[in-house]
Amino acid sequence: MRDALEVAEGDTLLYVVEGKQVRITTKHQLAQELYGSLAEDDRRDFTQELLDERRAEAQREKP
Repeated sequence: MRDALEVAEGDTLLYVVEGKQVRITTKHQLAQELYGSLAEDDRRDFTQELLDERRAEAQREKP
């Protein structure tokens, strides 16, 4: 089952309920699926914008 799901020892499994079905996934796989899901029709990727803002803040905070 680990091979089929590409799950390594120590990975956290998540059970996602979709209607009357349950899907097993990992946090990493779910994050990959959700990445960019906030993009609007105008092609703005709010997920990437947030990451860029956080990186810029971190750079400004460095001594």
